[in-house]
Amino acid sequence: MAAPTYHDLVEKTSRDLPKFQDLLQFLYEFDWIHNFFTTRFFVDEVWRHVPEEWHSVLVAMSVEELNNLPFEFHQDKPHFPDSLRRFIQMSHQLSLLRDQVNILEKKAIDPNMKRGMSPKKLHEVTNMSAVVKETAAKAGCDVIVDVGSGLGYLGQVLHVSYGYSVVGVEGCSGHVERAERRSAKQDLQNGCICNVTFNLEQTREHLNTFQDRVSEAVRNLKPCVHSQTAVNNSCQVDSKLISEKDTKCQAGALSPDVSPNLDNINSRKHVSPERSCGNCVCVLKDVTDNTAGAVLNVSRMWSSGNESTHTTLNLHDNDNQQEHPESGNVPVPVYSAEERRVCMIGLHCCGDLTPTMLWYFLHMSTIQSLCLVSCCYHKMSFTEESNSFNCFPLSENCQTVYSDLKQQHRSWSLRPVSFRLAAQETRSRWRTQTEADHDTHVRHVAYRGLLELFFMEAEITQLDRKVIRKADFSTFDAFSESIITGLDVSREVRADYLCHLQELYIRHKPHFCYVEIITCLQVLVQPVLETLLQLDRHAYLVEHGVVSELVPIFQENISPRNIALIANKH
Repeated sequence: MAAPTYHDLVEKTSRDLPKFQDLLQFLYEFDWIHNFFTTRFFVDEVWRHVPEEWHSVLVAMSVEELNNLPFEFHQDKPHFPDSLRRFIQMSHQLSLLRDQVNILEKKAIDPNMKRGMSPKKLHEVTNMSAVVKETAAKAGCDVIVDVGSGLGYLGQVLHVSYGYSVVGVEGCSGHVERAERRSAKQDLQNGCICNVTFNLEQTREHLNTFQDRVSEAVRNLKPCVHSQTAVNNSCQVDSKLISEKDTKCQAGALSPDVSPNLDNINSRKHVSPERSCGNCVCVLKDVTDNTAGAVLNVSRMWSSGNESTHTTLNLHDNDNQQEHPESGNVPVPVYSAEERRVCMIGLHCCGDLTPTMLWYFLHMSTIQSLCLVSCCYHKMSFTEESNSFNCFPLSENCQTVYSDLKQQHRSWSLRPVSFRLAAQETRSRWRTQTEADHDTHVRHVAYRGLLELFFMEAEITQLDRKVIRKADFSTFDAFSESIITGLDVSREVRADYLCHLQELYIRHKPHFCYVEIITCLQVLVQPVLETLLQLDRHAYLVEHGVVSELVPIFQENISPRNIALIANKH
């Protein structure tokens, strides 16, 4: 039997999707697992928060049992206390699917273009370029705007392999210069790839400037004959791509006095800014249902049994499939300057960049589709005075539930340290940890935790992080020596410090076993935190009438941030 399509799985499981109420209540109840700094493990005595009935079960687990815990169902552990089984069950139910969908029509990347790419980057570029092609084709886009384009790897592949003209937007001028040099080495200086230095910020002034800069870049782009060349080549992964004689685009430049129609921020009549959160303008609409399921097209992580469910990504609707049964053979459309349609993309959009891109997407009518992968959630702007993020929650749905919960528990809120966990490794890599890996992790966490406690008790200024990172973690004595020698103190004071550290080590050595126990519990909470953020961003778009999906497009053991937010205005 053929694997179900992504949309088949969505339809089957949409009624079981998590609610924001359940997500936030879970994160409040188990706040002690995610809301602390690892370096304060001993300062905060984190292990004391573990429920009493959990202790004996968790401490007795072998390395193999601990590795497998995030993958097991609560019913597989009848000897576990009910509260622990409930925790495991909820962590599964409140997490999005992470198994990579079956992406059709991926193309192999030319060996010359692979240069400089790590295996991880190659995996990401190969898969995301195919997904972007599907997304852009559905919206009829012929121009890609790659935000945070870096050295241009993704844009260059989209140009050569899929026939798109590309505007790279990068905040670091050094990266732009290196991207230009890389394009030159690839013989891609043909007017079909343009790089712009610009930092996106969520203000009207920056939005207007962005429109002007992108308008100019798009106006000067040439239509691309790679479009037809890419179509004529086989879509098989091992196929030869474009011959050398086809690598230069021959079409003439667009007339310089013709500007594409990039509308102003009030162009879309159903988008109206209604409230401002610090530097973040949030655009809201009413929704009647308080469930994430009402606004989400994603599939559940857990199928019956332990087998992964494989799905197929095909973003074309039925009408498009009938018109073009072989979508890979449809050339990229070429529009006049007034008609050119943009697909905005971003690979590893850090911190506030994703919320900012969503805002730009809603306010620029020329941008018809969107495909982005987020990362570094903990780097979102956070205001200590109000104890809140500037751009979370984005959706009115999540905002209502979150505000109500904070009203009930006035001392509680989600903080950057929790979203740091959301941006860390997923369970796939946890399962492969060896006993030596666990031992190394325990030493790093425990030794740094003892150092933090030492700094607090000795009332001394902490060392530079670089000194700590270079410390010797082989044994605690070696670690202590490498740290204390970096302090500008007398020999007598240094000896006292070493004795103090040794006393802390003896006092807390019995608690070292809780490092991996707490880490395992964090592995179970991590996808719930990331699910909350992804659902909120998805709901924000849906509240404004935008069709969107959350799709796992990478293998999570290769690229942990593997969920793409894909949106289409029509």
